[in-house]
Amino acid sequence: MSPLPRGARRKLPTWLVGAVAATLLLAACGGGVETEEEHDHDEVSIDTAGRLATIEAGATTLRIHDLDSGSVEASHTMGSAPSAVYASPGGRYAVVPQRTQDRVQFVDGGIWQEDHGNHLHDYKQASRAVTFVLAGSRPTHYDNEAGVQAAFFLDGNSAATPMQNAGVRLFTDASIAAGNVVASLDMSAPMHGLAEPVGNKLLAGWSPGADTLPTKLALHQRNGAAYTLVRELPTACNGMHGSFSSGSSSLVGCIGGMMLVKHPTASTVSDGQFLATALRVGTIAGHPRLADHFIGIATEGAAPAPVTTRFYAVNGETATVADFTPEGWATGRVRRAHGFDRSGQRFFIVDDQGTLIVAQRQGAGWAHLARVSGAIPTMPAAAPWPAIAANGARDEVYLTDPVARRLVVVNSSTGAVVTRRDLGYAPSGLAWLGITR
Repeated sequence: MSPLPRGARRKLPTWLVGAVAATLLLAACGGGVETEEEHDHDEVSIDTAGRLATIEAGATTLRIHDLDSGSVEASHTMGSAPSAVYASPGGRYAVVPQRTQDRVQFVDGGIWQEDHGNHLHDYKQASRAVTFVLAGSRPTHYDNEAGVQAAFFLDGNSAATPMQNAGVRLFTDASIAAGNVVASLDMSAPMHGLAEPVGNKLLAGWSPGADTLPTKLALHQRNGAAYTLVRELPTACNGMHGSFSSGSSSLVGCIGGMMLVKHPTASTVSDGQFLATALRVGTIAGHPRLADHFIGIATEGAAPAPVTTRFYAVNGETATVADFTPEGWATGRVRRAHGFDRSGQRFFIVDDQGTLIVAQRQGAGWAHLARVSGAIPTMPAAAPWPAIAANGARDEVYLTDPVARRLVVVNSSTGAVVTRRDLGYAPSGLAWLGITR
């Protein structure tokens, strides 16, 4: 999930507002009591575009690019080559998994905002590596409840001796700073699964049989640092892969469709509703400001026959699915990257020919906004493909160009390419860090 823009937060359920406010206040101020003499109560606001954390394939270096100065603020050496890079729930930390090394490292991006009760205080400092390391077998699937918490699903390793089982680790920006996780869940078998945190609830994929991918969702309730199994949802979702939560809905991809789960209260969920499609959905795209709306992404065909990416627009409120065809999308076109802008109102797709297609929210559906041929002039012959990240403080979206070794800056309001910045290395992933506006 993407960080929520400051001033345009997703409306939280009333049961969560008090708990979140108290948690954030204590985490920001260390839980202590300050006197008038100890703290300046003037609001401090910094006009900053934030920073980008970038990685390159096969390299251990994570670079922090300062978007205000246009320079590399610092380079940090990870324990091994990162498999991905994400932003933490509050957008302060780069979350850097090294999947086959069974660990996740963190880098403080150096830009953050504290809620001091009667005012907000912005900070901008040098980035720094964090000593805390999240250890676990094969950290793979990352789910971010923006502004609140995030969970890693650890796949486990059936080839290890002894066998390593799957699990879930929940953390926040405050827990990263404190050097620990908030809660853990250990499973009884390895699995390529997923885990969606929603308040104190966790929807985790699992399989009652020997399937590699989950076939069911189970509801767990957090009690302190542990989760308690509440129940297994009766609706089946074979080949489960991909998930997102927003508004009062969670959606996961399945063979032949998607499974929609509703959140009526703080502790309960619906039984799940299967939304049928012609194809298997393996990726779910969403945005915290696009409440209860999602885009399911599927693949039609298999090599050596033509392969085509297909898209479905899902309305979680009405439990309906509609085909969504981006402007000019033809048989044989394959998605190589996708993402939303900071508003959640524009959806960006890069195809296998390097064309950037931008759709804009219009009424209950999507309308064409822009089509930029050659946004990525030369597409790589193999992964890592281009990646997309949205700036949370400016109307900009960034594309990586691995072949040209560049960063492509796009105006997210118009879809136009603004500039191309030479990097001097082939980027394989990026995440925006900073104060969301």
